[in-house]
Amino acid sequence: MEIQNEMDVLLSEAEVGPYKIIPWSLGRFKKVLSPLLLLLKPLKEMGLTLEMDEAAFKKFILEKGIEIILLVPEGLEALTKIIAGTLDISEQESQEIDLDLSVAILVAIISQNIQRLKNSLPLIMGQIKTIIRAA
Repeated sequence: MEIQNEMDVLLSEAEVGPYKIIPWSLGRFKKVLSPLLLLLKPLKEMGLTLEMDEAAFKKFILEKGIEIILLVPEGLEALTKIIAGTLDISEQESQEIDLDLSVAILVAIISQNIQRLKNSLPLIMGQIKTIIRAA
């Protein structure tokens, strides 16, 4: 039953306003990886860790959001690309989303997918161990 619970987390969806946020597929992750990496160093320097739970992450983003954008000159563009790539909409459409809604969408995207990446690591490691034992 534990695997089913992990799969439920991996396949979870979120709705923010009119947008349905689904977990990153490999293709979507590839679309958002470059802008995500651009933001990773400043976020880490500000105190972001993978150990944060969703509530702590939301608080972090809400408190540091403007600072993040100002720290990275391309920050706003990166956020636009992350939203566009995740929602599978154009960057132009992403730029037209209300600022408050954009922040809510971004928090949902990141918290959903960071949790997903953290939860998938044990599954990946389990598969690697199985393959190694079989070899």
